[in-house]
Order: sequence, then C-alpha cells, then structure tokens
Amino acid sequence: MSDYLNGVIVGALIVFFVAILAVITKRKSGGMCEKYDERQMLVRGKGYRISFMTTLVLMLLYGGVFYGFSKDIIAPQFVIFLIAFAGILVYTVYCIFNDAYIQIGQSPKKWICLVAFVIIGNAYCALRTSDRGLTNNGLATTFMLNGMIAIVFTLVLIAMLIKYIIDKKGGNYEES
Repeated sequence: MSDYLNGVIVGALIVFFVAILAVITKRKSGGMCEKYDERQMLVRGKGYRISFMTTLVLMLLYGGVFYGFSKDIIAPQFVIFLIAFAGILVYTVYCIFNDAYIQIGQSPKKWICLVAFVIIGNAYCALRTSDRGLTNNGLATTFMLNGMIAIVFTLVLIAMLIKYIIDKKGGNYEES
C-alpha cells in the first residue's frame, strides 16, 4: 500500500478510537454540560466576520496583484490553501484572546494536548515526505501541506499558551 493510504487508514483509526474514548469519558463524567454562552457566541460571530473579510481581502490581493508574478514560484492551489489557513488562524486566535474558543466547563489543558498532538503528527508527516521534494519544477507541492498545518497549529498553540498564562496570572482558570 502507498504511504498516503497508510496515513489515511491510521488517521481514521485514531479518530475512531478518540471518538470512542470521548463517548466513554462523557458517560463516566455524567455528561458535563459544555456549551458556549451568549457572549461567546457573539464573539465567535464577530470572529467569523473578521476571518471572512481577511480571506476575501487576501484572495482579492492574490488574484489582482500577486498572481501574475507568483504563478512561476508557487502553485496557485497552494496559495489558496495558504489563504484558507490564514483565515482559520485569524478566527482561532481572535476567539482564543476573546475567551470564546474554549467552551464553558472545558479545560484548556485538554485542548493544548490535542493541538500538540496534531502538530507532532503533521510535523512527522511533513518530515517523512520531505524526501519527495517540497517543490516540483520550482512550484510548491501538496507535500508542503502537512508542514503548513503544523505551522498553523503551532501558532494556535502559542496563542493558547499565552492566553492560558495570562488567565492563570489573572486567576480566570480554576483547577478542579
């Protein structure tokens, strides 16, 4: 089997086992009510708007200004992924710093561990496939996507850790 198919199978198995573990943990804890409050929903809505506008502006800039001379350096498909990830990053960081990323009743430590796991997995895949070349005929290839995901999640993790430290000093998180 190809490395890609092996990765898909392993990824699906990991998601399956994590989902089963989440259901079991939820049942044992009595189904603790985790939800976003009204303020968090409003902040998330504003985050969506900011993220959409960021993505729109970046798409217009790319299509109107940068496409002509960048198409020989980087594949247009890759730029679209970069712009999409930029929008996701803007939304996530905005929500993190406005206390709308973690639901009420959730521990930020669980999310920090999950994000760290995603970083490690994607960094491993990026390093494993780097021997195939990150570029093909001078253009960025899809093998760079795992590296890009690892970078985006690293930035999210840094934002989460900064927010966690700020809140810890302020006493916003209580240890259970």
